[in-house]
Amino acid sequence: MILDTSFIEDVAQEDDAALAKASTLRNEGIPERLSSMTLYELYWGVGYVEKPTEEIDRLDAVLETKEIYDITPRIARKAGRIAGGLTAEGRALNDPGDEIIGATGIVYDEPVLTANVDHFERIPGLTVETY
Repeated sequence: MILDTSFIEDVAQEDDAALAKASTLRNEGIPERLSSMTLYELYWGVGYVEKPTEEIDRLDAVLETKEIYDITPRIARKAGRIAGGLTAEGRALNDPGDEIIGATGIVYDEPVLTANVDHFERIPGLTVETY
C-alpha cells in the first residue's frame, strides 16, 4: 500500500478515520510504503511550522518505519504519460506530485491510500483506497 501525503498528514493531525485505517493496516500486516515524492511534499511543509526541528524529528520517527520507493526513470516516464494523457483529455491534474505518486502505484502494482480521491481516481490503471 502506497501512502499518499494526505494520509500521513491526517494521521499526524489525529484524524479519526485515518487513525482507524492505520490501525487496520498494522493489524492486517499490510506493508506501508511511500513514494520519495511524498518525502518531498512532507519536508516542504516543514517550512510552514513554528518549530521545524520538532516537525523534522516527528517526521523522521514515522518515516523510518516505512519503505521508500525512489522515483526511477520508469516511474518518471509513466508519470509523464499520465500527465500528458489527462491533459489531452481535458482532465489534467496539474499536480506533478500526485502524478508521480500515482505512477509509483501503477509501476509497483500497489494501491494508493489517500483522502484526495478526486486526483488519483483520474489516473487510469491505478487502484485507489480511502478512509
